[in-house]
Amino acid sequence: MWQKLKDFTRKDPVLFVAIIIVIIVGFTFANVEVLHYTSEPEFCQNCHPAEKVGPLGEYYTWEKSLHATAEVDCLDCHGDPGIIGYMEAKMGGLKDLYGEFFKSQEHKMEILMKGATDKEYAAELVPNETCMHCHTDSVNKKHWNNRLMNVGIDFRLIDSVHNPGFRKSFGRPDIMEEGVDVGVKPNHKFHIEEVGLNCVDCHLGVAHDGKLHKLPKMATCFECHHNEREKNPNISAPENMECAECHKLQVDIQAGTFAKEQGVDNLKWYMESLACTDCHTDPYARPTTETCVQCHDSSYGDLMVMFQDTFESRLSKIEKDYKELFHERLEMPEGKRELFLDLKRLVRAMQMDGSSGVHNPDYFSMMMDKAEALIEKIHNYDVESAESGYKSLIERKEEGEMIGGGEEKEKAEKEEKKVSNPPELVAIAPDTINLAERHNIETTKKPVIFDHKMHYQNFECSECHDKPESGTLKADLTKFSGMNNSFHQELCFPCHKEERVPRGTSCNTCHK
Repeated sequence: MWQKLKDFTRKDPVLFVAIIIVIIVGFTFANVEVLHYTSEPEFCQNCHPAEKVGPLGEYYTWEKSLHATAEVDCLDCHGDPGIIGYMEAKMGGLKDLYGEFFKSQEHKMEILMKGATDKEYAAELVPNETCMHCHTDSVNKKHWNNRLMNVGIDFRLIDSVHNPGFRKSFGRPDIMEEGVDVGVKPNHKFHIEEVGLNCVDCHLGVAHDGKLHKLPKMATCFECHHNEREKNPNISAPENMECAECHKLQVDIQAGTFAKEQGVDNLKWYMESLACTDCHTDPYARPTTETCVQCHDSSYGDLMVMFQDTFESRLSKIEKDYKELFHERLEMPEGKRELFLDLKRLVRAMQMDGSSGVHNPDYFSMMMDKAEALIEKIHNYDVESAESGYKSLIERKEEGEMIGGGEEKEKAEKEEKKVSNPPELVAIAPDTINLAERHNIETTKKPVIFDHKMHYQNFECSECHDKPESGTLKADLTKFSGMNNSFHQELCFPCHKEERVPRGTSCNTCHK
């Protein structure tokens, strides 16, 4: 046989070399395809087939996670970044394959349970540098400078990730330098570099909890801080009731400054000066209507319910559109995705605030107005309109641009009310009225300084006054305290609703 092969090579060496090249290329191609196939999550599913949360359900839970929606697959996390890390992960997979066929089911369950519950072992499976390759720029840059990331073929996503571009495309911050801005601000840099924590110490099971968002539990923070205080009472970890030290989102919401970058005007909550512990007397129990009435009358319990019902009703409608857009985000052109990321920041803040609108009702209303405008703008987005400075319907209405052009605007002007109040009454009418002083009202809020001039310039005196010349009001003012007082029920709210006054029944509109 060898003689025949020698004769063939001498007779037609070019054909022989061509055959060798075809064999090598075919072998290489086959191996590359095998590597690709065995790197897909669907291949992992063969050994992790259960549709449940827990051991054997790793594929099922990953598929529901935020990482899956970003196309971050199993080997992106379970293998160091770079081609060497990838090949080491593949070799480690052979060990798992051996265990699948030749070791007991009990052994497999023990290993999987250890990975899901043992933080030290989990940190070996997914070390910090793997997480930070995508979540911070400095580590990403170090890997690209010091490691062979690929060989011209991308076997997985992580080996093609360049920051800051990658994280910014998802609206993610550099966790080591910028910190998160939705929910708590845990100071990752301090906890990782100074304290020496692993990512999985707080984010254990981040991709295998069966939920889109897997967030650390407050009890994890409290337990760790307590244990560290036992060792060293002088550590800087905040006490359990020092809420504002970590819950920066809620602080910014109450101050009305959170969404300035998204174009929402600053609007401070009138009760911003309250300490968190004035209402949150137990870190594990949310305030209820009973909490309100400990300091206020019973109408404040109804006010809280009203705020939360309004908030949750509007948010649920916004979330419906948001979820549809969320699954389209990877295919969005850059300009459209930027609009979506602004929407995402607003929606996640409203979801994470935890008060269902109570922390700053008027500001939440403004955030929702902006979210609705962004949704419309995204739905109507196209490159041409974006380049020409497209404005949504809501933005055009806000700026006074009427649909239908000049004719509609002229019609609106004709329909404007004509006021003909007696000049002698206007001459003696006060410009403003302090209602608390006028009616001897004791109030826990800022007193209403009624803009009398604006009202008599736009409305007939007889709309509010039974006898304008004597100042007698039509309303029977008998109740001055609480949400359901006579002013609200008989004068202000009915008129504000009829005239469609923006935020006409919100406290900050008048109590300012």
